Order: sequence, then C-alpha cells, then structure tokens
Amino acid sequence: MKKIYLSVLASLAFLMVMASPDIYTPELVAPDNSATDAAPNVELDWNAVAGQIGLHYEVQLSLDEAFTNPVTFSTELTAYRMTNLLFGQLYFWRVRAIDSEGTSAWSSSRSFTTIVKPVIRRPNPNSSGAAPNVQIIWFEITGVSFFDFQLDTVSTFDSPEAHITSVAGSLVQTNAAALYFGKDYYLRVRARHSADTSEWSESRKFTVVNVFALKKPDNATAGLAPDVQLEWNTIAGLDKYNIHIATDNEFNHSETYIAAKNLTKLVPDTLHFGTQYFWKMEAIHTRDTLFSEVRNFTTVDKVTLNSPANNATNVELVPFLKWEKISGVLQYKLEFASNPQMTSSSTYSITATTTAGPEQYKLPNNLLDSANTYYWRVRAISSSDTSNWSDTWNFRSVALGVDEPVFSNGMRIYPTPASDQVNIQFKSRFTGGAVVSLFDLLGKTRIAREVQVVNGVIRDFQLGTLSNGIYMLRIESQGVSSTSKLIIRR
Repeated sequence: MKKIYLSVLASLAFLMVMASPDIYTPELVAPDNSATDAAPNVELDWNAVAGQIGLHYEVQLSLDEAFTNPVTFSTELTAYRMTNLLFGQLYFWRVRAIDSEGTSAWSSSRSFTTIVKPVIRRPNPNSSGAAPNVQIIWFEITGVSFFDFQLDTVSTFDSPEAHITSVAGSLVQTNAAALYFGKDYYLRVRARHSADTSEWSESRKFTVVNVFALKKPDNATAGLAPDVQLEWNTIAGLDKYNIHIATDNEFNHSETYIAAKNLTKLVPDTLHFGTQYFWKMEAIHTRDTLFSEVRNFTTVDKVTLNSPANNATNVELVPFLKWEKISGVLQYKLEFASNPQMTSSSTYSITATTTAGPEQYKLPNNLLDSANTYYWRVRAISSSDTSNWSDTWNFRSVALGVDEPVFSNGMRIYPTPASDQVNIQFKSRFTGGAVVSLFDLLGKTRIAREVQVVNGVIRDFQLGTLSNGIYMLRIESQGVSSTSKLIIRR
C-alpha cells in the first residue's frame, strides 16, 4: 500500500512540472560580441528554446548598453534580419522567449558596430596604364541601396572634373567612362540606403594609359606585300580607332581608315608596290584622343624569280617557270622571249594562287627549240597597282642528240586499225623511259603506262579491254610529247 502511495505522489509531481514549465533564456549565436564591420542588414541569430503554445521571441536593439530607449522586434523564428542600420554605429541587442505560460529572462546582451565605409579593391593604389573606362571594384556590403563613386583629377575632389556616379547596391564593380589619357585620377566610394550614407572610402590614385603601342610591322621593315596587315595593342573603353597612312612623314596627303573599337588589325586596300609608307594611329573616345608613334615600312618593288636558275643549261623543252609568291596579288604577267631585249615576246596572264610554295607556269609544248637560249621575266598586279618587272633571267634548253627523244618529228603506229596491241616507231633512235597514254574522244584517260623505248621503238603495247573506236595516243619523255590518232577494231 505504501508503494502505491509513493508512486501516485511521483506521478502528480511530474504532472505539476509539465503544467508549469520554466522557459529557458535564449543563447545568442551571431554576430560575435563586439563584432565590427557588420552590414546594415546584419542578421541577429540565437539558439531555439523549448516552449508551449504561442512560442515567439522578442529582440531588442539599442544604442546604449542599458537599453534606455530600445527598438523591439517580434518573431517566431530564431533569427532576425535588420534593415537600414546606421553606418559606423555601435549597437547592443538581446533576446527573450515568450509563450502562453510565461516569459523567459533576457539573454545576456551583445554589441556590434556596423561598417563605416567601403573598401576599394581595384584599381591598385598608384597604378598606371589604366584604361579610360577603368574597372572599379570594391568589397561587397549587403543591405545597401546604392554605391556612389567619385572621380577627380585632384585629391581634394573639388575640381571642375569632379563627378559622382551611382550604381545599384547589389553590384561590387562598375566602369568609369571617357577618362582623359595620361591623367592622374583620384577615386573614392561610399554606400547609402534610405536611412543613412556611409563615409567616403580612402581615396585611391591611378593613372590612365598614355602610350598607344603599335605591334606590326616593325619600324622600317622593307619588302612587304601590298596587303600588309597593320596590328596594334588594343585599349579598352574606346569608340573607334583611326589609322592614317601617307607617303610622307608629315602626313600631308594621307589615307584614313576607321577601325571598330574591338579590332586589333587592319589590311589597307590602297597600297602600291615599291613605296615607302608612314603610318600612325589614334585611339578615340568621346572626350579625348591618344596618338601612337609614327612608323614606316616599304612595299615590295618587284617579283623575285625562282627557277630555272638564271643562266641554267640543259633545261627541258617544256619547263615550269617559277617565282616567289606575293600575297595580295590578283594575277601575274609573264613575258617570254628569245632575246634579252624582250622583243617579239610572248605574254601570259597567270591567276595568283593561295596555295603554299612558289607560283609557277608550264610553258606550252613545242614552244622551245633544242639548244636555244630564252629570256623571261614576271610582274605582279594587285587591285591598285602593277609592280615593276622582275630581273630578266635566261636559260638554255636541252640540246637533243641521238639518245634523246624527238617525238615532234612524228611517229608511226602499226598495225592499224589495231586490235589487242600496237607497235610505235619514231624517226629518232632514242632509247629510254617514256609514258604512253590513251584518251577517248571526251578527253578521259583510259590507259597511262610507263614503257621503255629501245632504238626509237615501243613494241607490243597492250590495249587491254578497250572497246572499238577512235582514241588519241600520246607519248611523253623528258618534257617532250607527241600525239597521234589510234583506231581500235576487234
């Protein structure tokens, strides 16, 4: 019986405790006590406590530690985001919990101080070479409506050039606009919201770029193609570039090209061969212009021949004439003659190519005679000018003997009409390698085969499975060729 009585007492004591609980005092978490540089929208945070129905928290914020005239906020959460706190102000805060059964004691109080002023990150102090739209970067401050940045050419920020620009408080960077080239500038930043404006940041000095550097071509470069590419180092924050090109260093008669602000190279389209040019540039924005140095270059005067080498001998009778390529050229004129005065010459127009290696032209068949000397030269043509003639070179063609092919004297093919094979006989006693090709009347190659000529005869040349019809047979050796008709009838 005694045990039952003691058990009932214990149960009643437990119920009494549950019906009249004590509410614990909240414990503050953040910001740390005596914290500095708090944002004007600092979040006050504390640990949750257990409670009954209607549990909520009261937060008090005060300008003094005695909480003489505090501002009180109520929330059911365990954190409260402040808004529009004054900059550089010392604040005290505390929290208590309240539910339907009672109110806890106030927590111990903490203090924090809001940020006094922004801090600039870029440009670096006393830096030089800044773009006229230099990027301005500062450390983030939350809870700010606007940032103002001020630029001036004097450290007192009171010259006629002083101006303030405002940007959204969510930003941490912006760009200046149209600063003078080569000028020293002073920068400072402040933050503001509807209730307060911070102090100005520490001022920072920087210098805007005052050198506009050209890159290519190097100064006094010679032998450049008429499509020479002009290159320069870009400058940010511009509206455009002007490129001036002239044949005199005073630029009395110059051509002006306009390049977009994002370009770094340009090819002029009016350059002549063999001419010295002077060029300079302007970097331009709405308030100022920066000039580059003056450079000069000279364009190529004439074509350089390649092969056959000058005074070459034993050149094949259908040679390739080759010369060095010049970019920016539309075509070449080749002049060919049997005398150094180039009288009664033959002239050929050759379209310029873009492939690697030298330009070339193969002379027509039967143009050259054996053991003669020939002269040739080339000039280039662009959209604006024609170059001088190259140096005149000469070569001597091969001297044909009994061991060399003379197919131009004709050949005899038998039997004719042919069926399975033919023999080919030449008037010369040539012995050596050759290529025999058969073409149908549409020009399609049907057979191309290397053969051996022995004492001027090719024996038993096999015709394969060619169908009946008329074909053209051509034999080539050492740059000489000859063609004849062949009839096949099986």
